Amino acid sequence: MTDLLPRPATPKNPATAKDENPMAAPTSAVATDTATDTATATDTAAASDTTTDNASAGTGTGTRLGVRALVVFYVSSLVGTGILLVPGLTERQAGPAALLAWIALALSSYPFARFFAEMSAWRPDASGLAAMVAAGFGRRPGRAAALLLVATYVIGNPVMGIVSARCLLGLLGHPDGPVYPVAIGFMALSAAFTLLGLTAGARVQAASLLVLLIGLGGAVALAVPRFDAGAYTPFLTHGWGGVGIAVVTAFFSFLGWENVSTLAEQVEDPARSYRRAIRWAVPIVGLLYVAVTAAYLAVPGDQPVVITALLGASLGDAGAIVGDLLALGLAIVATNAWVLGATRVVRAAARDRILPRALADRPVPATVALALAYGAVLGALMLTGTGEELVLIVTSSAFLLLYTVAATAALRARDTGRALRVSAVVTLLIAAVFLSFAGTGLLLALLLAAGCVALTFRRPTT
Repeated sequence: MTDLLPRPATPKNPATAKDENPMAAPTSAVATDTATDTATATDTAAASDTTTDNASAGTGTGTRLGVRALVVFYVSSLVGTGILLVPGLTERQAGPAALLAWIALALSSYPFARFFAEMSAWRPDASGLAAMVAAGFGRRPGRAAALLLVATYVIGNPVMGIVSARCLLGLLGHPDGPVYPVAIGFMALSAAFTLLGLTAGARVQAASLLVLLIGLGGAVALAVPRFDAGAYTPFLTHGWGGVGIAVVTAFFSFLGWENVSTLAEQVEDPARSYRRAIRWAVPIVGLLYVAVTAAYLAVPGDQPVVITALLGASLGDAGAIVGDLLALGLAIVATNAWVLGATRVVRAAARDRILPRALADRPVPATVALALAYGAVLGALMLTGTGEELVLIVTSSAFLLLYTVAATAALRARDTGRALRVSAVVTLLIAAVFLSFAGTGLLLALLLAAGCVALTFRRPTT
């Protein structure tokens, strides 16, 4: 397991690093590594700010992440709340045909993952896709994208705290207990977890993820004898429109490829590491999601938490308790990964003076600010009675909107190379198709984006 940990190393030249992984995806973009060339400082004024302020933001330390550590962060970013809660939501929207939505997303994961891998290799930056937007459209649009990215993290992440709270309350025998106050506590704990740093965080994430994935695989295997093929008929109960809505909802479960790009400044040889990591992470995540969803749809009952439904169907009440424990563990691991990404995005935005500069100097202020913001969002959800489903759709729509803008920016930026451009075209097309089904979620995401643009353009850049 030591290979899962960050390690100090001398980065190789990305242009000469060889791709040796036998799981390489069959795409012509793999053969071209020109996207790993470092962009010149004249691409955008924002690039110089990013480079010169790394030390003060705390994002350019000597700690280095390797391929296996990236795989851990990828899988823990994607497999968690999405696999616990979202299959039940998509079943309500599309019936058994929701499985088609999960298969479509599993197949489209590689282009998304490849785009963000190439982006991170081209310009390692803790601000993630916001740096790509700045490179393609200029500094002001890049700052607006960074602010929208921060807002999306703040709005979407608390859903994971809600799932953790429901699992814990279910274990305690109080399913109707105070979900939102408990969720606030879970989000505060995950924020505190980020203060351990990448080394300790990688140890905890790796060990926890291995145990939890074994438990999840066991839950699927145990549920097989309980499968009811009749649950798949009728299949297309809500029409293709229902499948389209399910795609947008389920997309929340596949958010995470861009989350790991926020670690790019601390990755050993980003070109090699990111490319090799996604060739392991994409099939692991895709196969796991499709298998678990297929099993969940075939198991009778209306239990909303997937792993609890699977183990409850095979082992009864004892299985349901074990399922709640595993669900709680998965939710916490995923929340830790996402809050880690959020802290880095917040500090990068503060480094670039989009947020108060004090948040960039040390990790504690950013952590406290995030914990307070999460508490405010959860408080607002409790007071307004807004459910998780709307939050998931808005978060997914906002990320899809950011994907389209970042992919378009990659086509406009100079010296990006063929691999990045090809993956950007594919990402742009897929994201546009998914957005066409977003409906209200897209409208709300556009309003959120408009607010970020207005706030950014009112401030003079420095």
